[in-house]
Amino acid sequence: MSGRNKNREETGLQLRFQDHASSNSLWQEGDMLFLACSGGIDSVVLATLLHRMNKSFEILHCNFNLRREESKRDEEFVRALAQSMGIPCHVQSFDTHAAIKTMGKGVQEVARILRYEWFDKMMEVQKKTNKNTYLLTAHHADDQVETIAMNFFRGTGIAGLHGIQLKAGNLIRPLLFATKAEILDFAQSNAIAWVDDSSNMQDNYTRNHFRHNIIPQVEKIFPSVAQNLLDNAKRFSEMEIIYKKQIEKIKAGLIEKQGQSMAIAVNKMISMSPIDTIMFEVFRDFGFSAQQIPEIKKLFDAISGKSVSSSTHRVLRNRNWLLIDSIEEKTHEVIVIEEDVESVSFNNSLLQIKKYGGNRLPDEDADCAWIDMQAIVFPLILRPWKPGDYFYPLGMRKKKKVAKLLTDLKLSLAEKENQWVIESDKKIIWVIGRRIDDRVKIKASTNKILSISLKHSLKN
Repeated sequence: MSGRNKNREETGLQLRFQDHASSNSLWQEGDMLFLACSGGIDSVVLATLLHRMNKSFEILHCNFNLRREESKRDEEFVRALAQSMGIPCHVQSFDTHAAIKTMGKGVQEVARILRYEWFDKMMEVQKKTNKNTYLLTAHHADDQVETIAMNFFRGTGIAGLHGIQLKAGNLIRPLLFATKAEILDFAQSNAIAWVDDSSNMQDNYTRNHFRHNIIPQVEKIFPSVAQNLLDNAKRFSEMEIIYKKQIEKIKAGLIEKQGQSMAIAVNKMISMSPIDTIMFEVFRDFGFSAQQIPEIKKLFDAISGKSVSSSTHRVLRNRNWLLIDSIEEKTHEVIVIEEDVESVSFNNSLLQIKKYGGNRLPDEDADCAWIDMQAIVFPLILRPWKPGDYFYPLGMRKKKKVAKLLTDLKLSLAEKENQWVIESDKKIIWVIGRRIDDRVKIKASTNKILSISLKHSLKN
C-alpha cells in the first residue's frame, strides 16, 4: 500500500467508521456480529472496515439463484473473501422462483422475506450461547435518502420520514453516515475488489427508479436535496419521539376495553382535533390505511351495524360506540359433551358441569343453566349458533329464532358472532349466557338436575 493510500485510509472512512461505531455504542466487546454480504461494493467495504479494526464477525450470504451464473459467481466471491480474511462464512441457497409462486408476492419482497427468515434463524442459534447477537447490513447515506423519498410518496406519515434507523433491535446499519461516493472512493483507493449485481441497473424496481431517475432530476433543481433529506431525517426522528408520546396519551383517553372489543365513544372521537391525524394513528394499529379514514368517519352518522374492515380488523358502529374487533376465520367447531364430562373449554370460555338432586332451587343467574335431566339426551352438542337456529325461550310457548333473541338483547355484531349454544337431540336447550329452553326447565317432578355454569364469559 502506498503512503498516500495508507494516509487516506487512516484519516478517512476507516477512522470515521471507528469513531462512529464507538460514539453510537453500536456493539460491545464480546458481542456476536453477523454481516449480510452480497459481494457488492457496500457490504465488501463494510467487511473490510470491520476486518481492519480487528473486529470479530461472521459472514452470511444468500444465493437466491435468480441470475444464474451471476448468482454462482457472487457466492464464490463471498466465500473467497471470507477465506482471505480468515472468518467463517455461512451460505444459504434459495429456490426463489418456487417461493414466489407459493407466496404470491413480487421478487424483491419474497427475497427479503427469505433472507430475513434465515438471518433470524442464524441469530436464534447464537442467542442460546447467551451472547448479544446482531445483524449488520451495509445500508449507507444514499440508501437513506432514497428511503425517505419513497416513504414520503408512500404516505407513511412521520414514522417513515426518519428513514432507516441506525440501530433497531438486533439490526445495525453502521454505514449510514457514509455516502456512496465515499464508499466507492475508499474501495478504489484501497484496491478492494467487489462484484456488481446487474439487476441494480434495472429501473423496474422502485428503489432503482428513485436512484437513477427521480432523485437525480430533483437534484437539478435542488442540488443539496440529499443532504437536506439526511438533515431532516434526524429532526424527524426526534420529532417522532415527541409525537408518539402525545399520540399514546390520546389513545389512552380514547380507547376502552369492552369484552373482546376495543371501544371508542363516537362523541369523544368527533371532538378530537386534528381528527384525521389522530384517527390515522389510532386505526393504523388495526391494519387501516390513511385512505380508509374517510370511510370510518362515515360511521359517525351511520346506524348500528354498519362497519368498515381492514385485512385484519373491523370497525363497527354499535349505538354510541365504534367497536374494533379482529377478523378471525370462523370454524364450524362442534364439541361433544358426554354425560361424565365435568368441564369444557371453548372459545376462550369455560363451562363447568355438575349434577344435583331435584330438591335444589336454581340460581337466578343467566350464566348458569339449570336443566331437568329427564328432558335431555346425551351427548350434548356445544357449537356456535347459526342462522335458522330457534328454541322456545323460558316462559314462552312459541319458538323464537336465536338471531331475533340476540337482536332484541341489543348485542353488537362481535358479541353475536361469539355466541354459542348447547343442543340435545337436535334441539337447542341453552343460548349460552342468555336464555334456556322452556322445555328443559326445572319442574316440580324433576328429580335430577344438570347445572351448566359459564365461568368466563365473552359478553359485556
